[in-house]
Amino acid sequence: MELNLVEHAFELKDGCWIFKAGLAQYSQARQVAKLCTCFIPDDEDEQVDDEPRSCYNCQYRRWMVAGFECLALRHFLQK
Repeated sequence: MELNLVEHAFELKDGCWIFKAGLAQYSQARQVAKLCTCFIPDDEDEQVDDEPRSCYNCQYRRWMVAGFECLALRHFLQK
């Protein structure tokens, strides 16, 4: 995964990598997912974006009140 991607799209808060754009920012979530080497599509019933390759549809995404956390970044950056 590109560290440039991490710096521009996510911020570290309390040990969680949070998507800076927040919710309903489909264009940004799609752009990030296209560059992400860790992307794995979630089950269809868990997907919220019409475009399949989107952070909002990723198996590593965990919803929060104002956005989502990327679990792939947490594991990737701990190595």
